[in-house]
Amino acid sequence: METILELFVLLDDKPGSISELTRMLKKKRISIFAIGLFIDTARLYVSHPEKALETILENNYQAELRKVLRVSLPNKQGALMELTQKLANADINIKYLYGTMEESQKRGIIILEVDNTDLANDIFKSHRF
Repeated sequence: METILELFVLLDDKPGSISELTRMLKKKRISIFAIGLFIDTARLYVSHPEKALETILENNYQAELRKVLRVSLPNKQGALMELTQKLANADINIKYLYGTMEESQKRGIIILEVDNTDLANDIFKSHRF
């Protein structure tokens, strides 16, 4: 588990919004490692968060960087339950979570925002998934 910067962007709820956003990032050679799209917002884990933010703000979008957690989980039943249960036991609320994994992959990545990032990192400091 590690703390990363995620790009949070407000978008218009219309066709082409995400295409325009991703085109801007491509022009600046910014890779997108993970993306969550939720009606009028996008959350992106990118190669150069500060440069991405600058690019998006220059194009008149509302955006900010947020501290979130990046977790590598094994592709086994119960791995996500184990993670979320430990957070719940510590009274840490998960605000959102996204990720994906192919059936044949051994590990997958999830991105999540919690209400106490430092405590979550401390809990999992010596934990291996």
